[in-house]
Amino acid sequence: MATVRLNGASRTELGKQGAKHARAEGRIPAILYGEKLANVSLSVDAHDLRTALSTRSGRNVIIQLSVDGAEAERTVIRGMPRDPITRTVLHVDFQRISENKPVTMQIPVVLVGECLAVKEGRGILDHTMRELEVRCLPRHIPEHIEVDVSHLEVKSAVHVGEISVPDIEILDNKERPVVEVLQPTLFQEPTTAAAAPAEGEAAEGEAAEGEEGAAPAAAEEPKKGKKEEKGKKEEKAKG
Repeated sequence: MATVRLNGASRTELGKQGAKHARAEGRIPAILYGEKLANVSLSVDAHDLRTALSTRSGRNVIIQLSVDGAEAERTVIRGMPRDPITRTVLHVDFQRISENKPVTMQIPVVLVGECLAVKEGRGILDHTMRELEVRCLPRHIPEHIEVDVSHLEVKSAVHVGEISVPDIEILDNKERPVVEVLQPTLFQEPTTAAAAPAEGEAAEGEAAEGEEGAAPAAAEEPKKGKKEEKGKKEEKAKG
């Protein structure tokens, strides 16, 4: 694992206002803790921090941190929150480490190999876990963990429990998939044209319509008979 040097300056102005002033001067507020020693509030130059983290290991480096010119202490970054919009670093948590005590780190996962199922369009590669939580001695902290995907087929996966790295304990749930090949979902567009009625259905519809049309005519016949009968009774009465 890479080791870099970084200088810091103790910070006496604390709280939100102190952090705001530090950032205005191009510095990032930070804290140093661990190994049962007193916490130290400090700040580091923003440019120097970017340079320290610009190696291939990124933030997974051992930082030899010196505060106010004192002897450097071996540290790792345990937290580095960023502004959600500008992505600038807001604060850094440095943890002291001992060469003979394991540390817990988040290590990035790098996929290697070519998945034939994806290349042929039969599957979609889903990289579900971008980092793995590991515990190991500082000298064994890796830059990244490689996962081979060349053997994967559709509906197959590489789970946490299948990954093994020498001198490193992986802490994540062994049943979780790190990467898997999903089967593409087929999409069919709905038909917009209404289905035409069958020949038999059309005939039945016409017959029903005809029956309904004939009903009023049949109903008129009794009315006509009543009128004629009434007329005969009136003539008989006159006679």
